[in-house]
Parts: sequence; structure tokens; C-alpha cells
Amino acid sequence: MTQIEISDKVYDQIAAFKPVIESILEVSLEFDRYVELLLRLAPDLILTDVLGRADPPALIRAIEELAQRNPKPVYTYLAEELREGQAMVEAEKKADVKRRFGVRVPGEYKA
Repeated sequence: MTQIEISDKVYDQIAAFKPVIESILEVSLEFDRYVELLLRLAPDLILTDVLGRADPPALIRAIEELAQRNPKPVYTYLAEELREGQAMVEAEKKADVKRRFGVRVPGEYKA
């Protein structure tokens, strides 16, 4: 296992934050596992922050460029996501038809 060095100040901050994460997740974590979780989440959170501000045409261009560099994994991923999205749309359409006919859709409540 690879080890890294961090300052005492950063270590103290990470250690102090552990109960917050455990409270959110409602689970007790070993310290090493907790730090690994933080390190796995950080890149996604940063990307979400950065990409959340990007305009859609720029994101499309980025996906197109990525697909040019790595076509098989990108197109495979996109196909899977489109299939899942289509299944969700189909399920919502079916639920909408049921609502129109007055059939209660599971997961919904009547006020």
C-alpha cells in the first residue's frame, strides 16, 4: 500500500471531520478507509464544481474529443447511459398513462 505525507494541520482537520462523515453515512469507519473515501470523492466533487459551470456546447465538444481519443470506452458508456435513460423515460411514460387513467402509481401518495 502506498503511503503519503501530509502536514499535521491537514491530518488534524481530516481527523476532526471524520465524525461528520460518519454521521452523514450513519456508519463507523476505520481511519484508513475514511481517508480513502475522502480521496476517492474529491476528484468527483471538484469535477462537478468545474463542469457544473461549463456551458453545454463546451461539454459536448469535450465528450466528442474524448471519444476521438478513446472511442470504444466512451461510446460504450454513452450507449449504456442512453439505454438506462430510455428505460427511465419509458417507465415515466407508463406511470403517466396510469395516472391519466386514475391508477395509483407505486411510490406516490394522494394528498
